[in-house]
Amino acid sequence: MKNKYKFYNRNPDNIRTEDCVCRAISTATGLNYDAVNNLLEITAQISNCPKLCLCSYHNLLENILCYKRQTCWEGETVNDIAVEFPYCNIIVRIEGHLTSIIKGTILDIWDCSDKKVDCFWIVV
Repeated sequence: MKNKYKFYNRNPDNIRTEDCVCRAISTATGLNYDAVNNLLEITAQISNCPKLCLCSYHNLLENILCYKRQTCWEGETVNDIAVEFPYCNIIVRIEGHLTSIIKGTILDIWDCSDKKVDCFWIVV
């Protein structure tokens, strides 16, 4: 199966830093990076946890932006999800990382295409 990865850094300063949550959500939703960062800060205050914490971005994605979480049970990789949903924008969670898929192409600062997916959110 063809690798669907393409390098893309959504960070407005074009730096490589541990901001995968902001990058993935901003890339998949089309929301401004700084707006996503602000939403995560507000959500973190409401959730009483750090802004890049699982509870914070789950709350943002599921309760504020109203995206339904899809759980993977069959060991699907990020590349498998890209192939399965070629016309969707998707936020994907793997262990310790969020990435985005835009219309079948994995956009991130490193190639995580072979990593197993825990869950994902289709952006509608």
